[in-house]
Amino acid sequence: MAESRSKRMQIVLMLAERHEQAAAQRLGSYREQINAEQQQLQQLEEYAAHYLDTYGSFKTGLHAQDLISYSSFIQRLGDAKKEQQTKVERMMQTLDQLQKDWQGKHLRRESIQNLIARLQHEENEVLEKRLQKELDDLSAQQFYRQS
Repeated sequence: MAESRSKRMQIVLMLAERHEQAAAQRLGSYREQINAEQQQLQQLEEYAAHYLDTYGSFKTGLHAQDLISYSSFIQRLGDAKKEQQTKVERMMQTLDQLQKDWQGKHLRRESIQNLIARLQHEENEVLEKRLQKELDDLSAQQFYRQS
C-alpha cells in the first residue's frame, strides 16, 4: 500500500520546523546583539553625564585651552551617543523584520501540523468505513451460509 498523505506531509513538517527553529535562533541571537548595543549606549550616556558634571565643576579653574579640549571631548561623546542611538534604532527595525519572519514560519508550521491532523482524521475515517464494510460483508456471508 502506498504511503499515506499524512505520512508524506511529515517531511514537509520537519522542514518547516527546521526553518522555524533557524528563524528563532536568528531572532534570539539578534536580540542579544541589541542588548549589547543598548548597554553600550547606556554606558556612553553615563560616561557623558559624568564628564558633563565634571565639566561644570571645572569651568572656573581651567585654562581656556583645557576648556576647549574638554568641550571638544564632550562634543565627540555626544556624537558617539547619537551614532549609537541611530544604530540601536536601525537594529530595532531589523529585529521587527526578524520577528515577523519567525511568526510567518511559526504559523506555517502550525498550519502544516493542523493539515496533518486533519489528514490523519480523514484517513482513520476511511479505514473505519472500510473495516465496517468488511465486517458487514462477513456478517452477510455468514447469514447466507446459515440459511
